[in-house]
Amino acid sequence: MERSPATREMAVSGVKVPGPYMVVAATSFGVFLTALDSSIVNVSLNTMAASFGVDIDEIEWVILAYLLILTSGMPLMGKLGDRVSKTRIFQLGMLVFVLGSLFCALSRTLVELVAFRSLEAVGASMMGANGLALVTYFTTPQNRGRAMGLSQVVLAAALGFGPVVGGVLTEFFGWNSIFLINIPIGAVGFVVVARIVPQTQRVTEVKFDGLGGTLFLSFLFMLIYSITVSVRGIPGESTVLAPPIEYVPFMVLAIGFAAAFVVRERRFVSPIIPLAVLGDRRIAASILSSALSYMALIPVSFLLPFFLQRVMDMNPAQTGLFLTIHPMTISAMGPIAGLLSEHVSARFQTVMGVSIQLLGLLVISLSMPNLLVMALGVVTMGSGLSMFTVANTNFIMTSAPKQYMGVVSALTNISRTSGFSVGTALAAAALDANLLALGYTVGNDAVYTLAVQYSVAAFCILLLFAALASLPRGLSPSEELRGRPVAPKDSLDPKAY
Repeated sequence: MERSPATREMAVSGVKVPGPYMVVAATSFGVFLTALDSSIVNVSLNTMAASFGVDIDEIEWVILAYLLILTSGMPLMGKLGDRVSKTRIFQLGMLVFVLGSLFCALSRTLVELVAFRSLEAVGASMMGANGLALVTYFTTPQNRGRAMGLSQVVLAAALGFGPVVGGVLTEFFGWNSIFLINIPIGAVGFVVVARIVPQTQRVTEVKFDGLGGTLFLSFLFMLIYSITVSVRGIPGESTVLAPPIEYVPFMVLAIGFAAAFVVRERRFVSPIIPLAVLGDRRIAASILSSALSYMALIPVSFLLPFFLQRVMDMNPAQTGLFLTIHPMTISAMGPIAGLLSEHVSARFQTVMGVSIQLLGLLVISLSMPNLLVMALGVVTMGSGLSMFTVANTNFIMTSAPKQYMGVVSALTNISRTSGFSVGTALAAAALDANLLALGYTVGNDAVYTLAVQYSVAAFCILLLFAALASLPRGLSPSEELRGRPVAPKDSLDPKAY
């Protein structure tokens, strides 16, 4: 098996280099932790809301606070991984995440839970920003698609395992128990990463752009917060649209931080995110289409649990079992999508993937409350998302400059988490708006079902834009090299890979 230039350089220096699949196995603990935590929490939101005596407007901040911190913190953590060591920052993230999980389990108020979910998010941002970069670092274009396909299997398995375990734990031991499961997984993962994954080479720069990182973090936080507030209202209030006075200041601050960030990056000798990277058509188109695709996933992960429990009278365990259909489909399709991404253009596979995802979302919307047909729609949607995500991620990381691999990895994960953040707020707002327009009263299941159908169907528009965004992406470096003669195995020319 060919090695990447980075791993061959480490081998020359005498450092034991793991195979690409060993790295996938080790980093999968972090991937599993973050995905498991989000999927467990989703299925338990209804129980949490009842426990704290709050409604959907407030309990959704258990998700949104996590996603806000996770999204805004990843660029800085990716840059730290490039400068210090991707492996070291990844391990530190595991420790922080486990500590946050412990405090979440001990929370006695909603305010405490949201605060400690934010601490979890700091650890998740460390792992999220550097996990994908580590896989890319130790793979080549010849095996990267399969490696990322296997990572997709782990991600999907965690998403599938989470609802079932979360439902069972919540029903028999209370919602606090869903956070305790992270502790042994994180402890084992820390040891495995320490034993298998060597420290990565540092990127030598004159200065660290701490100010640039802070400005970008502040920009993302204010932008996403202003969007979530504008479409949902402030926590504790049931308005669909908040008055402008509530969110305009945050949007103005977001624009100000963005402008200051651009000025800073143009002038600083070693910017945290070079504007050339953000301006790369291949990377920009891929990140935009990724965010839209993940936003379209929210009707399944956020709206369906409420629908299944309130209209179909399912308990948390039954709801979790139904929700496993989607991630299990992604898991099954991951290796196939990875192998395919090594042979066909990302443009073709991504457009095909979001088109299939669109078809699945339409089936879900039109078939409610027929569980069997809904399940078929979920399978279709999961197949499309897997096809899209593997090809898109492979394309982005193959196009990333080596010295900014951690930063691009962070941006890739930001597209997912920001999509979840904005999508969650939009989904809740769409449901509220439809319930209001249809004159819903408590107990009217027919009207509630129709409101959910309309809300799910509205997200199909996002997938149309995702397909359009994927068209102008061009070719990645590995796609340009396909069909050319392969360099000898002992060649140290990075261009050969």
